Amino acid sequence: MILLVALVAAIVARRSYQFAWAVVATSLFACFLLDQHRLQPWAYQSCIYALIFATMSPATGRKLLIPLAASVYVYSAAGKFDYQFTHTVGQDLLAAVARLIGGLPENLDATTKTRLALLFPAAEFVAGLGLLASRTRRPSAVVLMLMHLSLLAILGPWGLNHSRGVLLWNMMLIAQAYLLMWCEPNQQGPSADKSTIDKPTMSSEKSCSVNKNDAGESIASWLVKIIVVLVILSPVLERSGCWDHWTSWSLYSPHTSRAEIELHRSVIGKIDPHLAEFLEEDKDGDGWHRLSLESWSLTDRFVPIYPQSRYQLSLANQLCSSNNFDAEIRVKLRGVADRWTGERSESRLIGQRQISQACNDFWLNNMIAQH
Repeated sequence: MILLVALVAAIVARRSYQFAWAVVATSLFACFLLDQHRLQPWAYQSCIYALIFATMSPATGRKLLIPLAASVYVYSAAGKFDYQFTHTVGQDLLAAVARLIGGLPENLDATTKTRLALLFPAAEFVAGLGLLASRTRRPSAVVLMLMHLSLLAILGPWGLNHSRGVLLWNMMLIAQAYLLMWCEPNQQGPSADKSTIDKPTMSSEKSCSVNKNDAGESIASWLVKIIVVLVILSPVLERSGCWDHWTSWSLYSPHTSRAEIELHRSVIGKIDPHLAEFLEEDKDGDGWHRLSLESWSLTDRFVPIYPQSRYQLSLANQLCSSNNFDAEIRVKLRGVADRWTGERSESRLIGQRQISQACNDFWLNNMIAQH
């Protein structure tokens, strides 16, 4: 509720909007600390934007927002130049586009389809880089607006039927491309000149007070600038496992690490019926049913599951504690997929003891390091 009120105040307020944005940033950060599942890409981006709005003037903030927004597209595209994307999600997007345009030629082979899937990240990558130069910023904004409109058509209820949050974020990114990249700020400052002429010279006491405020704002703005630089540079470490996938803008990139949780059929009648709804069929007849964390998250939280094996393993550990599972639960830990081959490191855990120990080891050893 505090976050919602602060967000409304930040949008409609004229004088105290910076304080309202500070409350928005603080509230979002508190939400992340209380539940990492809330660290969705749109929320993470909103928190960084709120820090910028709270500590900087519009002109200064815009200078940071542009490279920050560009980094989202560049890293998102870079994550899709990947074996897993071109053979899975990329093919789904290609098929959805094909349905909208009447289908692809029937004689296309698998290699050609794989190459066509690379057109999606290629366009995103070039447009993202184009935002960094003033001459190419507006054409890139047009490309990005068309890209997000296409995603709305592909991912909407008439297409792949993704969650409403995903669709809303795409609409917000369309607005960002238009307002931040297409609309040029006023080059002249008549209001500033006017105020300089009209206002009398301040006394030394008031001048001292203003200088103190400026110094305080400068310290806050510099801290935020450092944070923004870290946000822009840290996704480079994502493939090595040193930075999370969501905060590296790995969007629609199935190379991410994961933990696949399976429950034995002997516990199906004993667990919460709502949880049992997300157990998949035992296709191989071995008595184990995969728990669909994706469906569970979308149904109960209306957002995708946090794509990190560390977080998903913690959910398995919580299931053990709350349901007294032991040998009735097992987890397959899968590391980050190789960019060129799609292969992953895998390890199996059975029972509460192994799962709990693995959770502790995650903080001591990098179990999902790239091999």
